[in-house]
Amino acid sequence: MQYPLIDLLRAVAVMLVLAFHVTMLGQWSAVIEAPWALPVQQGWIGVDLFLVISGFVITLSAGRDKLRNAPDFAKHFMARRLRRVLPLYALTSVAYVFMVRPELLTRPTQEILIQFAAHALFLQNLAPLTHGTINGVTWSLALEMQFYLALMLGIGYLLKRNAWSVLLVLVAVAWTWRFGTTLLLQPADSTSHLRMVYSTQLPGTIDAFGIGITLALLTLKGQTQWARCLQPGWPQCLGWLLTAFVLMFAAWILFVPRSSYWNHTGMVVFWRTLLASGFGAAVAAAITCPLRGGGVVRPFLYLGRISYGIYLWHFPVLLALLTLPGLRASALFFGVFAGAVLLASLSWHLMESHWTRK
Repeated sequence: MQYPLIDLLRAVAVMLVLAFHVTMLGQWSAVIEAPWALPVQQGWIGVDLFLVISGFVITLSAGRDKLRNAPDFAKHFMARRLRRVLPLYALTSVAYVFMVRPELLTRPTQEILIQFAAHALFLQNLAPLTHGTINGVTWSLALEMQFYLALMLGIGYLLKRNAWSVLLVLVAVAWTWRFGTTLLLQPADSTSHLRMVYSTQLPGTIDAFGIGITLALLTLKGQTQWARCLQPGWPQCLGWLLTAFVLMFAAWILFVPRSSYWNHTGMVVFWRTLLASGFGAAVAAAITCPLRGGGVVRPFLYLGRISYGIYLWHFPVLLALLTLPGLRASALFFGVFAGAVLLASLSWHLMESHWTRK
């Protein structure tokens, strides 16, 4: 079964990230100071939404293949993931280096080799030296690739376990890891960037992936009461929408008085699980919605379909447009949006769609 409305959530996720980067790097004061703009001011949460979506979509695909006893499952799984990820990743990385930050090539040879090796092996998110150096957003892509590898190795085990038990274990792992980072990286002794780098390693984000994994496992098992709650139908869809609203509203209420975030151990350890739970309910609403996504939502579904390209292209486009002194605020946003969508459309139709069909 296909779930086209998942693309609607992908569109929301990528627009949150794009608007966040434009607002912060472009110093869009009207948005930074607006109380209503909290989702944009904290648009990095779009990455958390992507992680929940990946946990669901990739686990569902891998689980179906594994249950069919597909020959050479691991080989074919990673080959599909690399065909989907690698071509555009390589293209945008090269474009970023040569067109946005050519000074990276003038650094000492040893540092260039370290950067090249880390990015080629999808390890750049593991250390501050390489985190965000070449097209800053690719740290999360490295995280995704590490998740794919872990899922490939563990999907057989996951399919044999109770979905809720799996979730409890993954949440416990994430909380333990994030709590450990708060002990080792005290606010007085480290920067928020350093705390972000280490708290968002795979063990620290496995709860977001895990919520998507749980939804996929429930869907795959098919005969349980929870699986029936994930069947298409308006009662299920509206119930999940209400759940998503309640959970995300609770996350909002908790965040507002603690917006410094990194200074609050409880926020670092627990808050993102609450947020990811709201996103998980939104994914459940998308897969239970009887609508198939035509009409007025079709353009947004297209944005979701090319969201990978928008995600990778928007950051170099933003940095390039920031060199134009008169382009700021809403003009900068629409410039980045138009440029990223144009490049993502071209890369989708000329390259990505062909690779994914192989």
